[in-house]
Parts: sequence; C-alpha cells; structure tokens
Amino acid sequence: MTAPRTYPGALPLLGHAPRMKRDPGAFLLELQSADPVTRVLLGRTPAYVVNDPLLVRDVLRRPDAFARGGPIAERFRQMFGNGLGISDGPFHRRQRRLVLPAFHRARVAEHAAVMSAHAERKAASWRDGQRVEVHLEMDELALANILRVIVADGAALDRAAFTAATAEVLGGLYRRVTGAGGALARLPTPGNRRYRAAEAFLRRTIRALIDDCAATGADRGDLLSLMVFARDGGRPAMSDRQVHDEVMTFLIAGSNTVGNTLSWAFHELGAHPDVERRLHDEVDRVLAGRTAAFQDVERLDYTRRVITETLRYRTQGLLQSRVTTVDTRLGDYHVPAGRVVLYSAHALNHNPRIHADAERFDPDRWLPERVDPLARSAFLPFGTGLHGCVGAGLARAELVITLATIASRWRLEPVPGHRVRPKPAITLPVNALPMIARGRATAPPAVPRLDHPAGRGGARGEHV
Repeated sequence: MTAPRTYPGALPLLGHAPRMKRDPGAFLLELQSADPVTRVLLGRTPAYVVNDPLLVRDVLRRPDAFARGGPIAERFRQMFGNGLGISDGPFHRRQRRLVLPAFHRARVAEHAAVMSAHAERKAASWRDGQRVEVHLEMDELALANILRVIVADGAALDRAAFTAATAEVLGGLYRRVTGAGGALARLPTPGNRRYRAAEAFLRRTIRALIDDCAATGADRGDLLSLMVFARDGGRPAMSDRQVHDEVMTFLIAGSNTVGNTLSWAFHELGAHPDVERRLHDEVDRVLAGRTAAFQDVERLDYTRRVITETLRYRTQGLLQSRVTTVDTRLGDYHVPAGRVVLYSAHALNHNPRIHADAERFDPDRWLPERVDPLARSAFLPFGTGLHGCVGAGLARAELVITLATIASRWRLEPVPGHRVRPKPAITLPVNALPMIARGRATAPPAVPRLDHPAGRGGARGEHV
C-alpha cells in the first residue's frame, strides 16, 4: 500500500481551502484527473478525496471503517440531529428497520396514487399561455407529496413559509461547509440571523406536527404514526427528539431534492426540443390522456431515462464526508485512522472519462446497450449500501409519475431572456424557473381521487 500524494497548489497555512471555497464544484472536478485517492489540505487539516467510483462504493459499503463524520457530516448533524441521513452504526440499523415498513412496495403504490392525484391537480390549475413559476410549483408539489407520506390525513402547514425556510437553511449550510464556520457562524450577521430564524421556524413546525399526532393517540397508518407509536419492550422505541430528527430529515430531503430535480427536468426539456418531443410521444402512447399511475412507471422507459439523466446532469449534492475509524486500505492506498475522507457525486457525474460527452444532456446514455459499467458504478443519486436512501423507490416513482402527468398535458416553454442557473446550496436548486404553459390536450382527464386505502402499521410486501 502507498500513502496518497498531496495535490499540488496548496498555500502556506491555508492549503487548498481557498480553492474549495471559491468554486468547490470546479475544484472537485479538477481533482478527478488526480490519483484515485489524493490528499488535500483544508487549512492545516489533511483530507483524502476519493476520485474513483469503485472506491467511492467501497467507502459507502464499509460503514464500520468509514463512519459518518468530518466537516460536512458534522454541519448536517447540527441541523438534522441524528436522523437516518446522518446516524451510523447499530443505531442507524435499528432506525432503518423501524421505518422500513413505510417503504415496502405495497405502501409505495398507495403513496403513488396520492402523488398521481396531486400531479393532476397541479396540471389542472394552470391555463394556456400562463407564466408558471415552475420552481415554486414543483417545490409546493413535492412538499405536498412527502407531507401525505408523513401525515396521512394532511397537515395544517404554511407550505410557502416552510419551503422558504428550507431554502434558507440549505443555503446557510452550504456557506458553512464551503466557507465561514465556527466563530464566524455565530456572529449576528444578517445571514446568520436569517439562518437561525429559519431553523427555529422549521423546528417549531415539525414539533407541532409531532405533538398533534401524539395528542390524537391513534395510529393513522402513516410514517409519523409508525415512529410515534413504535414500541420496544412496551416502551416507546424512539424518543421525542429522535422522532423530530427523523421527521426533519424526511420532510426536507423528501421535498427539496425532488422539487429541484423536477424543476431541472422541465428546464432541460425546454432547452432540448428533441428530448421533449420524444417524451411527449411516449406519454401520449402509454397514458393515452390519463394520469400516470404506479403501474405505468416501468412502461415509461424514456421518461425514466430523462429523470436518470437529470439526476446525473443536475446532481443533488456536491460533497460528502466520512471519517476512518481504523487504519484501512482503500484500493492500493493506505488511509490512517481518524482521517477525513471526501467524495463528490457531482464530480463523478461530470467526469468525461466516466461519462462520454459529460456536459451534454443525453437520456439515451442510459440505454441498456449503451450504458458503460463504470458510468453505472459512478451513478449514486441515492447512495448505496446500508446508508442508501430508504425512500429511493418512492422518490423515483414520484419523479416519473409527476413528469409524465404534467408533460401529457403541457409544454413548458422557456421565458426569453431569462438566465437559468444553479443557486448556491447544499443541494442544487434552480435560481428561478419561469416558463410559459402551452396546453397539449383538448380535454382534461378526470381528476383522480385523493382518498386511498391506507393500511395500519405498515404493509407487507417487496421493498422498493
């Protein structure tokens, strides 16, 4: 085994930190041309950046050697506590087992029925020629969807305020990860005050949801009931704080990244008329004017490829960190215990040595006969291994159903002169996405019912 080499260009005392702060995406992509594992200096602190997709998978599949930790994980922990998105070890495995029934295939199909209805109602609310703020519409739709997963009978929630607070917190986390932290994050600057106010609002809102569920004393068959009423030896399986952390994780992760991905998908359709035409041809053929349903997801091949390519091209997440718990081997490299290990899904997804013509939006790169095994290994939108996203199957179904349902009714045209660009945040939101709605159907299909059979305590069946 060899020790990873230090990447050139480190400044005295500062190391590579200024480059990471100035343009982390560009710096991480540049590192893809370095060794499979390369050493950088963030100030005086060494960190090991993993650039090889197979080695990244190795990191993710060995949580005992590569624990969740490091500067990014710790910033997340300050906001999300010890929820599934940040917990580790036996505790994480226990929490995952507790919530897994909410994501079995039968339950996903129930949730998908509600998501279909929400998508149809959203499509029915627009009029021909209307200027639609797509980023706001998709944020609202994604939040409505995950709310119904968490609280089956709906919830009194100021959705616009919740979405705005989420955006403020994720933007603040980005600034703390890539720039100011420590004492600077505690100064009473306008940005820090906005961040703290948004965080407090999110916590109050989630606390109210939990208190309402506990006060009813009834299992409503939703994710929140599953967590509140779970028992371990006759005692509550989760503390109040743990339920709060899990709800925070599911609400934000399940709304923000989905809303962002849908917004970017509609932007890419508007920017690529050939892709849009093929998508419209498929939804017209498969749906024949009706709303997309769970059973259509597997039949909508091209729609799925559009979503997959959007997840690659507009990666939701720039950088993640782990910490080695023991001296370990990673490929041909030795990484000492207690070292920060970094990897970037964004950099993997834009590496031209992994993805041919990586800066071109091309859904057909995911055709079975075209996809390269290395590219498939590098594609990790929902993680992998023990810490892979428990709601990945639900999110994929939601994205395909929503995109197909809206595209069957509308073309969304770019607004001339508007520049679409990413907004700095932990995820990759669009700065703003106004588009003009052009109707495609002469008569709207019937609006599906929102009431659906909801089992109690979790459905049995295949996990998605």
